[in-house]
Amino acid sequence: MGYHEWHAKPGYYNDVVRHFRPGSRILDVGCGTAWLSEFFPDYVGLDNFQSTVDKAKEQGIDVRLADLEEELPVGDREFDGVVLKDVLEHLLDPVSLVKEVHRVLKPGGRVFASSPDAQRWSWNDYTHRRPWTRISMRRLFEDQGFDVKTVSYESVMPGSSIISGLLPAKRRPAPLVAATWLPGWRRNVWILAVRPNS
Repeated sequence: MGYHEWHAKPGYYNDVVRHFRPGSRILDVGCGTAWLSEFFPDYVGLDNFQSTVDKAKEQGIDVRLADLEEELPVGDREFDGVVLKDVLEHLLDPVSLVKEVHRVLKPGGRVFASSPDAQRWSWNDYTHRRPWTRISMRRLFEDQGFDVKTVSYESVMPGSSIISGLLPAKRRPAPLVAATWLPGWRRNVWILAVRPNS
């Protein structure tokens, strides 16, 4: 199994999708299997693996090769929403990427990002360069001009995706949400932020 197959469509997919209006033009940065394209027909994915891009193109999905540490290959104010799911922890320079997200979002556009919390387990993935806290995630987005709406935790305890996938809502159930505040619970930090209209 390749790295990207670890990040296929999760059972809790509505915990991401719900933040964007249907019909939104979505940019999925570090898109992996491009599963978000199922929900947003006006979709562009970016990934840094040619094999991922090739596989998506075979399926008719607009996924483009991109170095996420450089300027993104899309236009200014082009998107209603941007998703950075499990991306920021892999970068040497997350500030530059968040500045790029600000550039490509329309005024009033939303960004959803999630990354592993600063716990020991996050270092088990050899591609991780940094963990995050709620404070560091908030500051990262505020300092790049975003209006932060929510910063919280999401459960990534093994089995979270399976349990959520069995439920009609396709979201993490309330007990899993509450458990993320317990010490030692395996979790991501997630944020929802908006590019101001001005």
